Amino acid sequence: MGKILSSDQFISLCDEIGGVYIQKSGVDYLEALSKIFSLDNKNDKPFTLDDIKAQPTLNDFSFSGKDDFIFICKLQANPLEIKDSVRKNEKILAFNFADENAKKIFDKALGVAYILTCELENKEYIIKFGQSRTTFKDRLGSYNCGVVNNWRTASTTNIKMLQSFVTTRAIFNLYLYDCSDEATIIEWRGEKSVPFASPKSLAVEDIMIKKFITQFGRKPLANIQGDATQVK
Repeated sequence: MGKILSSDQFISLCDEIGGVYIQKSGVDYLEALSKIFSLDNKNDKPFTLDDIKAQPTLNDFSFSGKDDFIFICKLQANPLEIKDSVRKNEKILAFNFADENAKKIFDKALGVAYILTCELENKEYIIKFGQSRTTFKDRLGSYNCGVVNNWRTASTTNIKMLQSFVTTRAIFNLYLYDCSDEATIIEWRGEKSVPFASPKSLAVEDIMIKKFITQFGRKPLANIQGDATQVK
């Protein structure tokens, strides 16, 4: 069973601003977290702005496969808020979509590979290569399960992503490669199945990560699993 936070513990993770408790950020947030949870596990320890600045940039990454990804939208976390004893959990929101087609790919494309980057001081740092055999809208819903209240029950990937967004308060860029054109329908005993995403998104993610490791000698900041194909 996961650890259930008390009201006092939630408040300890916040600053009081105008009678509303707002989740801390940066080093202050990590210090407050460390008093409740062990942050020894790098797989779920949130990354910081300094960690981002130590990453390779999208411009430095030489593999041409990055050119198949298109900019979709920006992502940023709304922090946890407590007002009049009512808690509103932290959540990553998508905004500033490039156009209607980008929104359609985000909402509907069944099988996508993705790149997450973060622009700081006029440099666009690579944060993560990933894939989803559902839509990215659904993938973002999974990330949003990584609220602090689910620290010991949510997946380490979801904790890592949402809590890092909270810690940094940065704006991230989302790029997608739509693999939905290769969805598969299986016919069995005269009946056709629903469309299933092809494994293409897995293959693209695997290649992107391996090319990154070959060039830079390490995985991207938020790719925490040892095997690229295990990173969701």
